[in-house]
Amino acid sequence: MSVLIRELTAADRVALLYIFRHLGAPSRYQRFLSVKAELGPRELAHLVSVDHWHREALIAWSSPPRAPIGVARYERCEEFDLAELAVTVVDDWQRHGIGRLLVRELGERARRAGIRRFTATMLWENRGAVALARGLGPDAAGRRHAGGILELSGSWR
Repeated sequence: MSVLIRELTAADRVALLYIFRHLGAPSRYQRFLSVKAELGPRELAHLVSVDHWHREALIAWSSPPRAPIGVARYERCEEFDLAELAVTVVDDWQRHGIGRLLVRELGERARRAGIRRFTATMLWENRGAVALARGLGPDAAGRRHAGGILELSGSWR
């Protein structure tokens, strides 16, 4: 498998729309924790706005012919060494290790930016996301909230 991972740029708007459109309704719900039919222009602008320090995002491309297949991002929280993590992988590429590849590279960048801890919010029934987040570090711990929401936090490995 020849997956290309690189920094997300403002030029990747169409790629993000492609990724979003290749998520089924259940995947969209799991990622955004609500029903989401489309990405609005303001939301899309926010997603591609990264400074590679406080806000970082990486995009994964399939083997040739290249197509965008996933994105992972962090956004630094008020506590300088803490960031919120989010990962999205298109349905056809889920359970192929793409999220793990993205998060591994994102973690290296986070550590270089002084981020030592992460937090991630997900549905507790989203087994793939829970396993991915728990795999980030041996101290990953979760707190369940109302509505089936799970907040995991821990240290980058």
